[in-house]
Amino acid sequence: MESIHAVESLQNEMETCFKRINTKLNQLRLTLPDVPPVQLEVGVQEPPKAGMAPKNAADGIEEEPAALHVHKLLSDSTPKFKSYASFRIMNSNGEDPTVHRLHGRWMQLSTQCSFYTASMGELHRKTYNLPPTVNLASERGFSGLLEASTKRPLHPEGYFRICWDLCSLVLLLIDAIFLPLSIAWDWSWGFSSLSGAILSGSIYVGLVFWTVDIVLNFNTAVYIQGQLVTKRRRILRRYLSTWFALDISIVILDYLNLAQDYESNLSFLRFGRIVRAFRMLRLLKMSKLDEIIQELAASTGRQWIMLVISIFNAAVAAICVAHIITCLWFWIGSTVQAEGRESWIDIALAHDLDGATQYITSLRYVMNAPAPPLIAPDSVRERLVDIMNNVFTLAVIGSAVSKISGTLVELRAMNESRSRQRREIRVYLSNQDASFELVSRIMKFVEYKLDKISPVTFDSSLISMTLQTELYVSQRGQYMELLPICNLTKVLYPETFAYICAKLQKQVFETKEKIFVMGAVATSLYITVTGKFIHVEAEDPKTERLVTGNEWFDELALYGEGVIHHATLSARTFSEVLTLDQEDLIETLRSSPHCASMFCDYAKAFIDNMRKPSTKSRHKQELDEAEHCCRLTKEYQELYPDPKTRLKNIRLFPKDLEEVDETFELMPLDVGAESGTLPRKPVNGGLLEYIKTLSGPGLQMESLQQDLRTHLPEIHIQHGAYTVFEQAGERDRAESSCISLLSMIYNRYDLLVHPQVNEDTRLRSDQWGQLQDLISWAKPSHQQIHAALVLLAIRGLGKSTAVQSQIQSCEGRPEQAVLYLVENARNVVPSVAALSTEALHYVRSVLKVHETFNFAQMLQGENVPASVEQLQEKIRQHGVEVFHCYVMFLLGFMAGLGGGRGSKFLGARNGEVLIASMQVFSNLLSLTPRSVYWGYLRARANSFQANFITGEDLAIVRLACLSRVHDQQEFVALRHAWTSLDRKERGTLVEHLLADGIQQRAVIFTFLPDCIQHSMLNASVGLTRLLQVLVDLLKHLKVAMGNTVLHQIVFIDLSDFSEFITAVQNTFIFQTCISRCKLDVPEPNQRPYVTLEMTSNNWGRINEADTDLMSVDHRVREVLEKQQFLETMLTGSDNSWCI
Repeated sequence: MESIHAVESLQNEMETCFKRINTKLNQLRLTLPDVPPVQLEVGVQEPPKAGMAPKNAADGIEEEPAALHVHKLLSDSTPKFKSYASFRIMNSNGEDPTVHRLHGRWMQLSTQCSFYTASMGELHRKTYNLPPTVNLASERGFSGLLEASTKRPLHPEGYFRICWDLCSLVLLLIDAIFLPLSIAWDWSWGFSSLSGAILSGSIYVGLVFWTVDIVLNFNTAVYIQGQLVTKRRRILRRYLSTWFALDISIVILDYLNLAQDYESNLSFLRFGRIVRAFRMLRLLKMSKLDEIIQELAASTGRQWIMLVISIFNAAVAAICVAHIITCLWFWIGSTVQAEGRESWIDIALAHDLDGATQYITSLRYVMNAPAPPLIAPDSVRERLVDIMNNVFTLAVIGSAVSKISGTLVELRAMNESRSRQRREIRVYLSNQDASFELVSRIMKFVEYKLDKISPVTFDSSLISMTLQTELYVSQRGQYMELLPICNLTKVLYPETFAYICAKLQKQVFETKEKIFVMGAVATSLYITVTGKFIHVEAEDPKTERLVTGNEWFDELALYGEGVIHHATLSARTFSEVLTLDQEDLIETLRSSPHCASMFCDYAKAFIDNMRKPSTKSRHKQELDEAEHCCRLTKEYQELYPDPKTRLKNIRLFPKDLEEVDETFELMPLDVGAESGTLPRKPVNGGLLEYIKTLSGPGLQMESLQQDLRTHLPEIHIQHGAYTVFEQAGERDRAESSCISLLSMIYNRYDLLVHPQVNEDTRLRSDQWGQLQDLISWAKPSHQQIHAALVLLAIRGLGKSTAVQSQIQSCEGRPEQAVLYLVENARNVVPSVAALSTEALHYVRSVLKVHETFNFAQMLQGENVPASVEQLQEKIRQHGVEVFHCYVMFLLGFMAGLGGGRGSKFLGARNGEVLIASMQVFSNLLSLTPRSVYWGYLRARANSFQANFITGEDLAIVRLACLSRVHDQQEFVALRHAWTSLDRKERGTLVEHLLADGIQQRAVIFTFLPDCIQHSMLNASVGLTRLLQVLVDLLKHLKVAMGNTVLHQIVFIDLSDFSEFITAVQNTFIFQTCISRCKLDVPEPNQRPYVTLEMTSNNWGRINEADTDLMSVDHRVREVLEKQQFLETMLTGSDNSWCI
């Protein structure tokens, strides 16, 4: 039977040879002006006029095209061979320079990180969903202390701990002043005198404070070999081995000293003054506190403060030592005098003086006058103390004075260095013959920069890279946090955030200097730090905006290619700006694949949103889109789930809806309930009763729109589910779909074409009649209309990332997400509650059918006859009534793609395609899958008067659908690109385009229409070169899959390839890109989805310049392939085929 068909087909082809020649001649004449086409002179049926599809698709093609049988026979005897793409016709259309495009570096980074993100995805999810690892307390109040003591240790540099250490410093200074006085002058306890009150108060306060300090020390993290230790066992061990013995001993002595006053009969407490003196051992902690003060001074960023603090510390230390020795000298004299011997007090006649005079006299003795002090000859104790004083004073106070002198010398040297730099600048300017005004401006700028830049140099190896990076974070982190995506990075990837901060470059500008200029190429992000700036935007060049705070500009330059400044930023005063280059950012992200993946997703969304037209200035648009796109990232939504978008929290019951009569009864949901609490029976029938009362003449646009929002709460413009999930575009399309469907059902042409202003592109009346024929064929019932309207209203919710992130079972498929909402979250889709059992069955079945068969792919020829076969199986499984409901859903769905009050999308051109497909689909169950599929393509071929006889004709028609060709002129250009291919390449493409997925394995290239569109916009690619590369891809794919993939349909994801086509600027690199790609082929038991990764070897060369070596290499390969082909034809050793 196949042989008979083949012979008949060959005979027909011979008879129509002359017709084909004339047809090609007409196509060529169409490209020339003022040359009318020649009428056909053969007796073959002329194709119908464009737009007039057959009344019945079955009449157009009752069986499979004979060309398919011919192709099958020829494919068994024609050799196949390997070819290499040659230089061919290039599309001359240039790309719009105003359209923003993601830089190739980001695509390169995305492909580099894809492997790591796939292998570490689960580990990454477990990591960043945890709370931050460093959750140490830094509370400012006592409540923080209580929480820290019970939950987590205090950070040693936290605010609370620093304040506590400063309080301990104050208490130590009080003890250093008053304890020596109380011992030397024998102050008594109690509040009867000023000295006793001071002594008692300091002891009571210190007793409480130092007792609590021991508890806090057990509860404060410590640094051990540079690592912050938070485990309490290690903290305890460290404290026990350092300060614990001293602290506990002094606290015990405090309690014993306190017991002396109330239990004075105890004999071992009679030496209270000596016991009290042991408290002064706590002054050893002054060294630790001195380090804290020095670090606080360094954190201010002012070198002179560090020097002043150093001098102050040395002076205080000297004064404290002198004070203690003074009190000790007086106490020694008092003990000698108490023994009845003459002491220095008696010699100095200071016995009867007041305390202040006695202190001054003792201090004078300690100050080491040129002559030795007057001491009684028999007072050995005083002489020994005097000798010790001389030695101690020389060692301690002398070193303190030396330290102060050295610090002053360093301060003078620093000032001298700045003075020398000023002199050098002045000498340089004196030889430049500069004006006084310019010299004055330069010197002022030099003064400003000298204040901002420290002249101190040090050995950088003393600070590790990690500590240096943390230093950058403390300096610049507050500015990078201004960017929402960087703020998110700080939370999820703090190390990467630190490295980004380290890449920032500081620039200093003088008054009126331009930071960037309108029209210049933007390569960096700019963040204002200090000073005042003037910002002038291109949209309003006469308005100057004063910028005084921290603000960022041109974030688009971090992600886009060829970005131009749309504003001018100039310094009004001396100013500082931080800049970040795109290349530095990408280089930093390479070390963190997951963070890089987050940035790539954000960058793509940011670029896509910046392409959209906006009434805002570009700077304002960047600020808004930065916040919006950051919130849309998967990481942000998982880290900060918005309570209002949680499925269990959504309530679509505003008061204005409750007051409407024709709506279902609204009952409050329980807290935490997800579904099941909405009533299933409407009060007054709801949407179903509204449909029954509709009539064609009674439909009015305003009332129809309002009624739909009332009966379908999801599309309510203020309180609907689309508003909750911020899907304004999807809400508009859903509403347009519902209006369009009702317009077609009730024969209201004016409502459907209401937004179609241009009469030339408006849906024609004859096309409207064909749509009405489809409605008459389907005869939808009220239940089917109800189900279709509800489905059209809720379909777009499945595309929301906020919804998909909460439904783990949907795997990113919108239909599965909507089905989950129907079954488990009806508070989000309350319209489902009003559906009858029959209508609910329609909704569920149509969703499953729509998930199986992608109708949009059918319209542009992406799928294959096997896809139609799967659709037929689903329809037979669910029944004809479900099929009719599915057709109604498709009509509304396609009509609402462009949104609008009515249908913007369903014009004359798109209507022609939709009607042709629907007329074929009306005979879906009576035809074979191939007949349905090629019947639709025949209708498309008739629309642009294309041949549909040979296998090559069929392949070109399908390619035209993939290329979104709509008229004959576009088809002629496509055929010209096709004929530029050689015989081998055309044969390979015919084999691919005619594969049905039933008897032959079919490869479906997803995103292929986008690839074709991008190729025609890129002058370095062009459609012909793209087809040649596809040939190369098919051969590589055949080798990669081998026998591992057993499925009849294999899906190839070309999304990465589509982006590559947009970015590549080198023809040779594009033509050889498949050799540098990576094909991820699944295992035999996995889904037949193959991903084409362009790899960094391709992305890194997109801007590579053409060289002579590339051309020679290409030509040599071409010659070798032609030679191989000739050898194959002569020897016949190859069993493959050709056309």
